[in-house]
Amino acid sequence: MLGLHYYSYQYYSYQDLQKIKEILKYDSIGVIQFYEGEKIIQYKINRSNCFLLSDLIELIKIGFIRFHLGQLLQLFINLLEKVIYMQNHHIKHNYLSLDNIWLKFENNQYLTILYKKVQYQIAFTGYQQKPQCGDSEKILQIIQDIIMCFLNNDIVCNKKSKSKKDIFDSIYQVIFNSCQKQDIQNTINVIKQLLLNNKFDPNFQTISFDDKIIDYYKYSKRQFQQEKIRKTLQSLILKYNENPLVLDQFLFEKIREMRINLKNWICPDLDETQEQKKYNELLSNYQKKKELLNREAFIILNNIINEEVKRKFNVFFKFEMDQSYRQKIIDQIMELKIFKYFENSKTIYQCVNEDYYCKVLVNYAIPIVMKCVDEYTKFQILILINELI
Repeated sequence: MLGLHYYSYQYYSYQDLQKIKEILKYDSIGVIQFYEGEKIIQYKINRSNCFLLSDLIELIKIGFIRFHLGQLLQLFINLLEKVIYMQNHHIKHNYLSLDNIWLKFENNQYLTILYKKVQYQIAFTGYQQKPQCGDSEKILQIIQDIIMCFLNNDIVCNKKSKSKKDIFDSIYQVIFNSCQKQDIQNTINVIKQLLLNNKFDPNFQTISFDDKIIDYYKYSKRQFQQEKIRKTLQSLILKYNENPLVLDQFLFEKIREMRINLKNWICPDLDETQEQKKYNELLSNYQKKKELLNREAFIILNNIINEEVKRKFNVFFKFEMDQSYRQKIIDQIMELKIFKYFENSKTIYQCVNEDYYCKVLVNYAIPIVMKCVDEYTKFQILILINELI
């Protein structure tokens, strides 16, 4: 993101190791690690040249990133063509969202607070999840959601306010209507025709509505601040790179502050005390939420263990499970990588609720508890036999 050097991590479960490895031959991003015992895949993603789609939309929405309307239309085409490419290789995702679609920039390129021509590829993460929606249907819905977000927030990706109604009517609405017909190739054709009709310039990635003529003087204040903003954010990364999720939250809060000042010539210096306070607040909120979920998890896991112990051996034996062994089971479950899924992005983390968290917990806990209680039972029987001898 913005050429800043730091890493994000995403974790997903998978069903079939060989099949997921085949998929990765056609669609891969970052450094990949498998936890085969848990059937978990970890993506370690370099944010200096990779941009999460949900982050891109958010930064366009708040007016921090500059992204031409022509670039937006090309992005829509790239998303649609990516789905067709995967379908041609008989690969289904079935769980696409703004939080598992990435832009991989080529040749050390990245987006900035100034308009900039960029080349990138689209990558998906999170294959082999529980089917949610067909890929064609979902990618068309994602594009509709982006358009509605921009319509509702009066975003047209340029500064020509007098052109807004024309853009809404002749660009956004046309694409939106095409998406509703659920024909992915037709929507590609519609967008390509819009690019042609509006004189798409591949050298600038602009169409006739875009304000490329004033790029070189309208944003001189942004250009003046650009390097200081980059250095400021990079210094914060070096200092607060303790937790990837909290760092991401912290950076976005700082970016929102910087956005307000982009109309000025001077970028204010950091107040180290205030920055430390803001980060500590975010870290504290993260820890409190995690503690809340862990408390709920502890109660649920204890109940699962009690039920399995009762089912397995309390009918025949009088002994109770040792508390230290019980805690060992709980710790083993809570250390599973699947729970890092809830920290895959800021949006996923913000939306996680106790019910869904506990549902995932139960699904993964039951087989582990059954195995551990079975092993504990056999061990206790051996002890009993030895005592009788």
